[in-house]
Amino acid sequence: MDRSIGALLIYREIGKRIQKAREEAGLSQEELASALGITQSALSNYELGKRRLYLANLEQLAGVLERPLGYFMEEERPAGPGRGRQEESSDEVTSEILRLLPEFSPGERAELLDYMKWRRDRSR
Repeated sequence: MDRSIGALLIYREIGKRIQKAREEAGLSQEELASALGITQSALSNYELGKRRLYLANLEQLAGVLERPLGYFMEEERPAGPGRGRQEESSDEVTSEILRLLPEFSPGERAELLDYMKWRRDRSR
């Protein structure tokens, strides 16, 4: 899959989750945009997956919507008996990583991202 297409699909999925969390919080786009200090148009573009969303923006959204950062980023998996211990352990690791991320500076997070991409590409 072309990387730009993959990124677009990821932004769309995150956008759907932003919209769902906003609606569950009972907020209009205007209300959430105001709380975030952005325009309603910018928020609409986030929800539609048409605007790049940086980690700092996502952290701010998560805080205002009172959701863990992982809510917007984790892959949805079916619940139930099909999930094994290894997946649960992986979820715990992911949750721990997401819990620790805000403790790093933006520069350190960029370095962590570069490292993760390097590891991913090395194992292909």
